[in-house]
Amino acid sequence: MVIQGDALDSLRRIPEESIHLTFTSPPYYNARDYSTYPSYEFYLDFLSDVFREVHRVTADGRFLVVNTSPVIVPRAGRQHESHRFAIPFDLHPRLTEMGWKFIDDIIWKKPDGAAKPRNSGFAVHRQPLTYKANAVTEYVMVYRKQSHRLIDWNLRQYPTEIRDVSQVPDGYESTNVWEIDPAHDRVHSAVFPESLCERVIRYYSMVGDLVLDPFAGSGTLGAAAQRLERDFLLLELKAEFIQRIQQRLGFGARVIAAAELD
Repeated sequence: MVIQGDALDSLRRIPEESIHLTFTSPPYYNARDYSTYPSYEFYLDFLSDVFREVHRVTADGRFLVVNTSPVIVPRAGRQHESHRFAIPFDLHPRLTEMGWKFIDDIIWKKPDGAAKPRNSGFAVHRQPLTYKANAVTEYVMVYRKQSHRLIDWNLRQYPTEIRDVSQVPDGYESTNVWEIDPAHDRVHSAVFPESLCERVIRYYSMVGDLVLDPFAGSGTLGAAAQRLERDFLLLELKAEFIQRIQQRLGFGARVIAAAELD
């Protein structure tokens, strides 16, 4: 299902403890034309409100996986400095305070050529103090809704046949460094690679589970969920992205307005 509406408003209409896994990449702070906020604190407060609602709708002991990275807001001119905001590190304490237990920090590594060059000036003059690394990584932070029950309890809620068919196949990634090429889409300028979604879905959900992306964009999580026999719930505000989701997912992308959930 796809809900067209504001993420926070839509989440408030979803029943408690109905979601088994959330995987999302929030809009980057003032880095793209679809994500402009009046201040960085306002941006963090907005994300906190969203993930507090995600916590409410998440089933006991189930997972939230968040893809973020530090973001650079370019300088206004040569007399000014650019600003780099440490989104994953600033968001982390807010998540743990609201009841998300930190589980893992996975590094998504992209090919060297995928990074926007930051050290072209340094390459010319090699002056100390001016070095800046090209950013080829993003963070995939894994959290579990705090519970007095262990993971074994969650597993026992499923019949044996579901556990068997959900088993992760050979060739799984055993380290916390995932080397995955970035993806591109003709409509959305920042999309998940499908292979990234597939790994997260396989590792943190079971066949038949309901997975959520409150910032659905072009709907990559939904496409991966369909292939892996999970149900999906995508939240998206912008009409052009809703149209792209419908193109990608076909009959699986039943779209309703947030107000219809009342």
